[in-house]
Amino acid sequence: MVTDQKISELDYCYVSWELLQELEKNAFSRNECIRAFKKESNDRQSLITSVVALILPMTLLGSIVFSNRAASLMYGSTGTTENIWTRVVGLLMLSAFLFLIVYMLSKELSKYKVFWPIKKLINQDLEANLRLEVEAIDRKASKIINDSILKDSKIPDKFLSSEFLMVIIKYMESGQASFIKEAVYALQLDLNNTGYYANILPKETLLQLEKKYLLDPNKNLTKKIELAEKND
Repeated sequence: MVTDQKISELDYCYVSWELLQELEKNAFSRNECIRAFKKESNDRQSLITSVVALILPMTLLGSIVFSNRAASLMYGSTGTTENIWTRVVGLLMLSAFLFLIVYMLSKELSKYKVFWPIKKLINQDLEANLRLEVEAIDRKASKIINDSILKDSKIPDKFLSSEFLMVIIKYMESGQASFIKEAVYALQLDLNNTGYYANILPKETLLQLEKKYLLDPNKNLTKKIELAEKND
């Protein structure tokens, strides 16, 4: 009878561990979607910034090339081609310098919050696609969290992580504990008396973080996007 109970509770721990593993993969997928969004967003912003930065040097070159003084600027007062390449290279270097100045200035200005509405408008379609992808991920996360095994778990919330589940499973498989309560008690004793496993005890487990996130996923996704913006 004790053996049957032990097997039953051990299976319960394994199922819990598998669910938490799925939750980790699901959370990783969400983060990967945000990372991919940020890469696409940055690439698009860099392209637009480059186009904007080209306006000043191209305007300068155009005004010189099509002006009445173009010949005198190219050939000099002597009207010879002796120094024409020096002038051309100088003009190109000036254009490149202006491009870099405008580009770097635009990149710096884009970091300020006042310009975020413009960035949001530019990336509107990318963000819409991101939200669609994340909605599917959030539905899966909600399904995992609301599974009866995790929703009314026999294991305390602070130990509901894949790392601690493996410790509890080890206690039970080695014969140190026959039931989940005994394994949790042994784990707590180790934490209190020896400090074992203290390095893998988080302030909040992924399960707790996911529960908080799913209270308002749209708002919390926006926060994640904004945090990614700040970390650029």
